[in-house]
Amino acid sequence: MNTQRREFLKQAAGLALASTMMPAGVTERYRLGCQTLPYQFLPFARALEGIRKAGYRYVMLGSDHMKQPVFSPALSPAGRVELRSQLKDAGLEPFMSFLGLTANVLKPEGIQHWLAELDLCADFGINTVVVMGPKYYVHFPAQPKRIAEWERDVTEYYAAIAPAIQRAASLGIVITVKPHAGIASTAKAALQVMQRVPSANFKICWDAGNVSYYEGIHPDPDFPDIAPSVKAVCIKDHLGLRGQDNFPVPGSGQINHEEMFRILFNSGFSGPMAVERVDGTDRMANMPAETIDQRIAAARSYLMPVLEKITGA
Repeated sequence: MNTQRREFLKQAAGLALASTMMPAGVTERYRLGCQTLPYQFLPFARALEGIRKAGYRYVMLGSDHMKQPVFSPALSPAGRVELRSQLKDAGLEPFMSFLGLTANVLKPEGIQHWLAELDLCADFGINTVVVMGPKYYVHFPAQPKRIAEWERDVTEYYAAIAPAIQRAASLGIVITVKPHAGIASTAKAALQVMQRVPSANFKICWDAGNVSYYEGIHPDPDFPDIAPSVKAVCIKDHLGLRGQDNFPVPGSGQINHEEMFRILFNSGFSGPMAVERVDGTDRMANMPAETIDQRIAAARSYLMPVLEKITGA
């Protein structure tokens, strides 16, 4: 890491949030948070500490940390009380979560787990969840599935998630599917998803970094067409060619976040946005907590002025 970059990160990490309380009667123009995912190889409590220290008010909860469940339907009533207390003490509000990362929805027990996860999210006031959808690769990036296998997987997936969409509707939760080499891999593919599942409770989570990484597209030319259906954003940057593992701090890669946000907010976007990755070319499992702290703070220091500009501060 060069000296200039190191100094930038140190300065960003040193930014203290004077106050995170909204004045009475003031409506937030946007909700920017951070995922606990960058800290997944560290204790959950340390993730909350780092996210709050970096100035975020909102958190997207990961299901596991250090390979142990932390946000799971298996949480006992006492465990849920303890988790709420942790979040409150950290000054963080959960506003988004992944759905189905630990369960195969195509199996009978899988859909039951999805339903239980939706109930858990409702219990914590989370009304936006993110799913991946089936992938069209056997091995990324060089071995795609046979078309017959892919079409079968997609048909089975849509049938399997129907009960989850119904449960989400009853709970006031929106399930959003993100680009991840799957059914919503690009804006064009996401438009087809919206045509196939015309539901207010099944929408899109945009992830421009994934579109760059998995598809080699930046920016996506069809993004303005899908923007009205985007109800959440996973924020990551990407640098390099398709399939190159380099997810730097947002603002230092090839994603034009300002243009992305401009298109979104001009389309009426009001959903949650969460920073997802800041590992660059480092191995996430080997990253010290202090390095993650610095990088998510740097992400926030870049994103906040952009969002303020777009939303008319």
